[in-house]
Amino acid sequence: MRITTIQACLAAMPLLATLPAQAMAPEWQGRYRYEHDAGLTEGGSSVHVTYELALGPAGARGGCLFTARGFQTDERIVCQTRAEGPNLTVNFHRYEDGRTVNKYGVAVYKPGEPLFTLSRADGAGLLTRWQALEPDGESVSQNGAFFSKVR
Repeated sequence: MRITTIQACLAAMPLLATLPAQAMAPEWQGRYRYEHDAGLTEGGSSVHVTYELALGPAGARGGCLFTARGFQTDERIVCQTRAEGPNLTVNFHRYEDGRTVNKYGVAVYKPGEPLFTLSRADGAGLLTRWQALEPDGESVSQNGAFFSKVR
């Protein structure tokens, strides 16, 4: 699993170089991860999805890339961010192939639509408020401590 994550990060580097410049607050730069475990299927398969958010500096080598991989999930989204005080909103821009529809031709999100917002709260750590993007599973609340900064 670790090699897959490193390979995914290396594969994202050319994509990050092509992203449009945007105002990225330096305190948000880095990589964030949420490991979502929705239990088991009726057949006993694990319903696990890893969500990763890579935030780089604005300019030629920076950007926002959101990846979701796991049970029946494989998406790479080029995103845009908006920082306001202690909050960072992650908005859909396009899929990595340049289209605004997924690999099945479905427009799940609209360009500019907020996927989720991260907030820094004293004593509570990093909080997430899900918006257009909602992890599958009955146990996921709309707000909570989901993402962690991994570097």
